[in-house]
Amino acid sequence: MAKFSAIGAGNMANAILSGVVASGYLAPGEIGTYNIHEEKRKVMADKGYAVYTSIEELCRESRYILLSMKPQQAEEVLGKMAPALSPDSVVISIAAGISQGFIKSILGEQAKVVLAMPNTPLLVGCGATAVARCEPTTREEFDFVKGVFSSAGLVEEIPEDKMNEIIAVSGSTPAYLYLFAMYFCQYAQEKGFDPDLANRMFCQTMTGAARMMTETGKTHQQLIDMVTSPKGTTLMGLEALKEGGLEELVRRCCDATIRRAYELGR
Repeated sequence: MAKFSAIGAGNMANAILSGVVASGYLAPGEIGTYNIHEEKRKVMADKGYAVYTSIEELCRESRYILLSMKPQQAEEVLGKMAPALSPDSVVISIAAGISQGFIKSILGEQAKVVLAMPNTPLLVGCGATAVARCEPTTREEFDFVKGVFSSAGLVEEIPEDKMNEIIAVSGSTPAYLYLFAMYFCQYAQEKGFDPDLANRMFCQTMTGAARMMTETGKTHQQLIDMVTSPKGTTLMGLEALKEGGLEELVRRCCDATIRRAYELGR
């Protein structure tokens, strides 16, 4: 019997499972998986995970069950889960926009549910995951789920009604940072730099800047001021970003992200 199982074997499920195994929080033999595609089931089996042939079998054989399918598939998957769950089962949903109310409308009001919004840096032990506990999930059960995610990064508990909003802060944000990095590195290549060198330099700069924000105790503006001198290069670049409407673009990006979460939500 698996302690922790995942329905779905996409990028996020792989990041979570790889992270918990790499940290030693769970052994491969404690993990179960189900995926509709045979080739993905084989990949999971090769990693030492238990591979189930149906959602119903996984639910009967697992205590903690991670829902990592697309939001559009939630109703079908939950319908298959409902008759196979035990009262001790804990369902962990990372499906964007799917509320505990929708989950319980299919699984029953007494279903134990944890909502989570992780991001893919869990794969390298640097994830950020927001979690919300839903009654009647116990604190002990919730702490186990938090341990799954904290074994590969930062975990923060937030109110359930903010699960969609947090997507714009951390859930989708790695993609936005990668896009930002891609543009800077493309520019560096146009100026004659080796693309790998440019990527290494930019990534180290992002890592260092992140540590400055978390370790110095300084505000964002104070850190900006540390880099900026009157009439200097940084000031000119900052002014170009402001003139280009960077703040408005960020707000539009966040609004679009959250709006889509509510569109997908039920």
